Amino acid sequence: MAITGTKVASSSGTKKPYFINKCYVIAAEQTESQYSDTTVKLELEDSDNGYKYTVFMNQSFDKDANDVVTGLKYPDLVNTLYLAAGKDLNVTDTGEVNLTELANAQVACLSYPSTGKYKRAIWSTVSSWDNVEDLGKKFEAQLAKGYPKNYRKEEAKETVAAVTKPVDLDNLPF
Repeated sequence: MAITGTKVASSSGTKKPYFINKCYVIAAEQTESQYSDTTVKLELEDSDNGYKYTVFMNQSFDKDANDVVTGLKYPDLVNTLYLAAGKDLNVTDTGEVNLTELANAQVACLSYPSTGKYKRAIWSTVSSWDNVEDLGKKFEAQLAKGYPKNYRKEEAKETVAAVTKPVDLDNLPF
């Protein structure tokens, strides 16, 4: 096959400072948390390249006087997970979540540049594969409010500046 030219990067849009990946749930575990009533640890596998992600979702519960779970407190990340997976959420009176329902469920996760130990972090909110645009809009709305706190703003600005830089078509090598 012959090559007749070079590919010019498009300067028509701006590059988003995050990535949305369509994944399968390969493992789910409920653990104790010092910050909330429970934490669900999800292990996700990217549907395209097999890359593995780990997402932690903290959840607190509304409880009655006898410490029996009566509902989910805001933010109800576990409920959002089950809605995205198209599964039914069941929580026992003691706060045990039916995680076996999530086996091989399809969810989309969002990764963003982080100021933490690793270069990128996974946002604790997920969506269905059909609703990835809304996941991006929700994340951008949270950025406008200053969340997540570990979001690295400098890298995002550099990425957008590099994409919006105009291409000089007169200086191409052909």
